[in-house]
Amino acid sequence: MSKPLKGFITYSHKDQKAKDELITRLAVMVQQGEIETWHDGEITAGDKWYEDISSNLAESDILLYLVSATSLASKNCNKELAEALNVNAKIRVIPIILESCDWLKHELSDFQALPDKGLPINEWQPEDKGWQNVVEGIRKAVDKMQTQMDAPSEASEKDLRAELVFQQGNVLMMLGQIDRAIETYSHSIHLNPNLTEAYNNRGIAYHDKDEVDRAIEDFAKAIELKPDYAEVYNNRGIVYGTKGEVDCAIEDFNKAIELRPDYANAYYNRGIAYGTKGEVDCAIKDYNKAIELKPDYANAYNNRGVAYHDKDEVDRAIEDYTKAIQLNPNLTEAYNNSGNAYVKKGEIDRAIGDFNKAIGLNPEFALAYYNRGAAWLRLREWERAKSDLTIARDMGMNIITLFRNDYESVESFEGRNGVQLPKDIAAMLTLP
Repeated sequence: MSKPLKGFITYSHKDQKAKDELITRLAVMVQQGEIETWHDGEITAGDKWYEDISSNLAESDILLYLVSATSLASKNCNKELAEALNVNAKIRVIPIILESCDWLKHELSDFQALPDKGLPINEWQPEDKGWQNVVEGIRKAVDKMQTQMDAPSEASEKDLRAELVFQQGNVLMMLGQIDRAIETYSHSIHLNPNLTEAYNNRGIAYHDKDEVDRAIEDFAKAIELKPDYAEVYNNRGIVYGTKGEVDCAIEDFNKAIELRPDYANAYYNRGIAYGTKGEVDCAIKDYNKAIELKPDYANAYNNRGVAYHDKDEVDRAIEDYTKAIQLNPNLTEAYNNSGNAYVKKGEIDRAIGDFNKAIGLNPEFALAYYNRGAAWLRLREWERAKSDLTIARDMGMNIITLFRNDYESVESFEGRNGVQLPKDIAAMLTLP
């Protein structure tokens, strides 16, 4: 039988009662030799308390952090957390949420919390159910850790080789060598068929190759191996969006958010999906949440601007595009979108300035050429308009469809803007 794992309890002294309750609840696990606990209340007179805490942290397998407003504010609690992570690379941190507090903005949010879904113990009815949920979660963690510790060394060496090959695949992805990355991820999976991250990353690589069905297969396998893997649900949602299966995408984003309520990227992606469905208010709500969680999220500002534009709230859209550009001066889409908003306001010179910036950053941005060309038409700059529209068309843009979506027809454009297009330009924008 394996020796018991050691659990170090970090708590605020104002939560003394909760610490005692946890120890009582773990009594059966202690009796069965699964775990033993230590806390600073075991320091006796004459002991050097700091040395005792440091040595016990270094020896511990699990840090049980009792989370409350007072423990988050405690220098000692946070110091114990930081020291545990510095001196003990193998320690497993388990936050135990006692009450509603700002822990999702704390370093602890990186770790899976107990009770389930981070529902504070004092919100369980009765609280006994919350405590029992904590005990069951700790028991699962202990069982998993013991299993890993008891695994044969041969398997461990094979898993280590799989991990090294997996990291090679990551390097190849960074270099843009997608086919070689897929081969390398496949080799790592051959060495360790349970390497969840390899399925996830190979799925991302398949998506980059537009092999969406194979990507979905890999994400499904990763979820089978690790049902609480929020990132995989988010990634699969993105692929479903690519396939046009928007409801499936939203379902996956919902699951990712359920597993990680602070997952800004999942809110952002769900916002895109709602926008695709035309549910603009739902999209804005999700972009708001993404920005709340990640205030420097330039793409979320840009996309929220698009949603406001769709609602004809053009000034609010421009505010968001401006903020996106402030956060990321190289975000070409934000300049293009800002240009479209200024066109809608009739400020054509400002619009052209934004389209110029977008094209300067990305000379292959075909849509920006089309938009600038259409703006030149409003200023009767016929040669410039024809040049930009030709470039956009030669880059593969269907300028006739785009123009009809924007203005219905050449005649409608001429009537709304009080101009008559030259025959050659009118012919470019008219169906044969």
